[in-house]
Amino acid sequence: MMRWNGITAKLLLAFFAVLVISFASTALFSSWFVRTELNDRNVRFEKDQLSVAAALVRSSYRENWDPGMMRAALRLASGPINRTLFVLNAQGETLMQTGSQDAETLDLDDWEVAREELEEGKPFLDVPSLADPRVSLSATAINGTDDMEAKYLVIRTVVEPRPLFFFNSGFRSIMITAFVVGFVIVAFVSGKLSSRIRKMSEAARMIAKGRFDIRLSAKPKDELGELADSLNHMSEELASLDRMRREFLANVSHDLRSPLTSIGGYVEAMIDGAIPQERSGIYLGLIREQTQRMNRLVNDLLEVARMEAGQLDIHPANYNISEWVRRLLAGLDPDFTRRNLGFSLLGDQEDVWVKADPNRIDQVLSNLLLNAIQFSPNGKSVEVSIERRGDVALIGVHDHGVGIAEANLDKVWQRFYKSDKARSAHSGSGLGLSIVRHVLEKHGTRATVSSKLGEGTSFWFELEAVEPPASARHYVGREPLEE
Repeated sequence: MMRWNGITAKLLLAFFAVLVISFASTALFSSWFVRTELNDRNVRFEKDQLSVAAALVRSSYRENWDPGMMRAALRLASGPINRTLFVLNAQGETLMQTGSQDAETLDLDDWEVAREELEEGKPFLDVPSLADPRVSLSATAINGTDDMEAKYLVIRTVVEPRPLFFFNSGFRSIMITAFVVGFVIVAFVSGKLSSRIRKMSEAARMIAKGRFDIRLSAKPKDELGELADSLNHMSEELASLDRMRREFLANVSHDLRSPLTSIGGYVEAMIDGAIPQERSGIYLGLIREQTQRMNRLVNDLLEVARMEAGQLDIHPANYNISEWVRRLLAGLDPDFTRRNLGFSLLGDQEDVWVKADPNRIDQVLSNLLLNAIQFSPNGKSVEVSIERRGDVALIGVHDHGVGIAEANLDKVWQRFYKSDKARSAHSGSGLGLSIVRHVLEKHGTRATVSSKLGEGTSFWFELEAVEPPASARHYVGREPLEE
């Protein structure tokens, strides 16, 4: 069903507007052209006929033709059956009249106008009659000798509008046919377009309600096909995001419930006196560890919320990133020791200085190193490399862990994303790499990743390198991020 405010009606109105303007312009131009051409042709014809007739009259007087012979010659010169030729004397009296309409007479008013024009030397060709608008007149002076009684020739023509009438009638028929055919074509095409757009609109409403399994046909491959592809891609991405959101909520619920359960159990055991006094320090350490685990998770959630709200601020400063990484690795020594992992700092012998926000880059490196620790089997090693290349410093974190499938490399930056192996064997919020991406984008750079299953994963990013100050051991102290 066609809606009067829909695209079909608008396309039809636009089509008809274009068609009307086009036909009106063409009709006006064609009518003007045809009329002008016909008038020019009539003027040339009248001029030739008058010249021939005047020459015949002069010849008839010079050679003394009899009236019958002269009439017959002028009848041939008068042309079509709708024309009458008059031979007039100086007073405008008719000396001879010939043609197929011999009963016609020449109106005196018309003759007076014609004679005035001719006496002034102006041409008088194909001029409408004053007495009858259907009649046109043409006149000329015979220009014979002084003794010739005949002075003027007038041709009276009854205009036949049939050629122009047939032209206009044919043009109207073509216009009506074009309107009908155009209406059918535009209605069919716009109906198809409207149907596809309505389906896309309905699909968008269904996607908004959470139906991410909706798929649209992308054929034909036009702009609407591209829009259908975009909607399908959006639906797939939203489905993936929704799936990761549900998994994230399940993981977060588990990650919060597990330490809370452990903490609650330890506290109750200590209150009940079930734990010997000499082992209370061990259990308090376990409680602290579980508390730190929950604190990291909550901090990640708050950090992502601030970043997505556009509240991530950076305060760049020139600092020694090599020294900073050494202190960071030293701070993570207990995590490496617990997993029996080795760690090393590779790269340039001299310390590298960069211009960046130290605390935010510390956050980036901490997330990358914690990921490397989580995904590295016991007994392996983790390397951090720092290398200056001209105006940039290249920083990398490399592990020899489980690796990431090539098809999933682009997904690791998405919030909530965790691979199946990570989800089954390790804890984590799935927000660390999303935080890394936001922080580096704020610094005008980005991280790249390469990985092979079973061989490990490497992350790299670049920062602006600067020259060290005069005191090469200048140090910017590490400070905790504001919550």
